[in-house]
Amino acid sequence: MIIRPLTVFEREAVRTFYLALSADDRRKRFCCSLSDATISGYVDGLNFTRDTILGAYDEQARIIGLAELVRGPKAGEMAFSVRPDKRGQKIGTLLMERLVSRARMCGANKVFVMFLSDNTPMRRMALRAGMSVQTADGESHAERELSPASAQELIRLLFEEGLAHSGYFSTLGMAQLGSLAERSASATRKRVKALVSTV
Repeated sequence: MIIRPLTVFEREAVRTFYLALSADDRRKRFCCSLSDATISGYVDGLNFTRDTILGAYDEQARIIGLAELVRGPKAGEMAFSVRPDKRGQKIGTLLMERLVSRARMCGANKVFVMFLSDNTPMRRMALRAGMSVQTADGESHAERELSPASAQELIRLLFEEGLAHSGYFSTLGMAQLGSLAERSASATRKRVKALVSTV
């Protein structure tokens, strides 16, 4: 699995991922039910320069999870969503670990996440990440104080992100090559079938 920061040129991929979420998954991700139009408007407002949007990718270079870190003056707010068929594989945990590292790299003193109290997977993720969790009126708030990142940690994170970008484009190229080969083979089979039927 590859985890890498997304760029502004991938806004449509983010939109496609969020619009594919079920009504219950939308409720858990955004803490309320949202229409397609509202989600589309939300995606239009994402700031890929100021904030961090991480994508987790499968072996076909498809997004299987998204995580966001919105930077505030004193703390960064995090949010997560993993494709239903990929849950239970610690993808959310890996995304959270990477976001916490990013927050430290950006100088945030604290990170927090808001989620509905019935979102048990999010609660588990927060507790595993060492966050303190408080619940009231059906909503939970988890937060964690951060220490500044060392120079070695910054170098390691930048190196890992460089490798992730390289790995993603290699994976994407292989997936596209495989798709092209399959289309070519399919077209060849059709031509052979057509020739055989005329003989």
